[in-house]
Amino acid sequence: MDFTTARARFRGALLGVAVGDALGAPFEGWAEVPPGRLAQLGERPAVLRYTDDTHMTLGVAQSLVASRGFDGAHMAAVFARNFAAEPWRGYGAGPPEIFRLLGDGVPWDKASTRLFGGRGSSGNGAAMRVAPVALFACPRLPLAAWVARQTALITHAHPLGVEGAVLQACAITLLLQHPSDAPLDVPRFLGMIRAPLHGSHYLDKLDLVAHLVYSGDRGAGRALGNGVFAEEAVPAALHAFLRRPDSFADVVTYAIGLGGDTDTIAAMAGALAGAYLGEDGIPLRWREKVEGADELRRLADELLILATPGVRVRRRPDRAEP
Repeated sequence: MDFTTARARFRGALLGVAVGDALGAPFEGWAEVPPGRLAQLGERPAVLRYTDDTHMTLGVAQSLVASRGFDGAHMAAVFARNFAAEPWRGYGAGPPEIFRLLGDGVPWDKASTRLFGGRGSSGNGAAMRVAPVALFACPRLPLAAWVARQTALITHAHPLGVEGAVLQACAITLLLQHPSDAPLDVPRFLGMIRAPLHGSHYLDKLDLVAHLVYSGDRGAGRALGNGVFAEEAVPAALHAFLRRPDSFADVVTYAIGLGGDTDTIAAMAGALAGAYLGEDGIPLRWREKVEGADELRRLADELLILATPGVRVRRRPDRAEP
């Protein structure tokens, strides 16, 4: 990949998160979104406001750039700092509790094990924010999987929450480097993102995604699920992307139309489409209205530098401060 293409795709992945998040946010919790409302997406607001999904994505990117790699204590501190500055972004109950435990001195990789009776969260929060990990690790799929697992542990200790982040990170990593002059080979793509997974939690869902892509969309939302659990939201986002990968607008619109956790599913689908199509593949009316666009571009460019061969990066956590 030449530099111009790489920069466009890195920027597209992060902008795609924010655009999908902002467009989907007004419909969160809807059982279904009427086609008429979908046709009007983003037409009226002067600014497309993002939620905690993009806010935490920014935190992942900020920490990776500042630490020149993954540093668990640093990233956890960045999350807590960003939440304290803007707690109104729409955070659920889990992250603030994690941040409280961190403030009490619980280690960054242990706080999440205190939730849900010691099982940890299986929600989609680790997957929704993982796009910067793919940029940092590109093109190294094993590194993407390793860092995704580490970032997930800050807030999500349950295997389903962790593996959802791995699946999303690996998918974006592959799409960032896909040849622009070749159609996407869906069976091969799905086979490659299966390989880094631990356990069989998502394998049946990926088989169902493949079936839905080739047999049509009837009942896709009901079949895959559209809720806050990672095992529902991540496959739903993959399906939204794979059914029409050549159109960012169609991907995000379809993801929102599934209903349920619309902002997060659309954010993840937007990251996939943005990584594949690049910044210019995102409609201008959306990418220029989305909040934080300049900061997302800056961080994408910094992550591209870190992904460049010859740049020394940190792969083990240490005690760096944000």
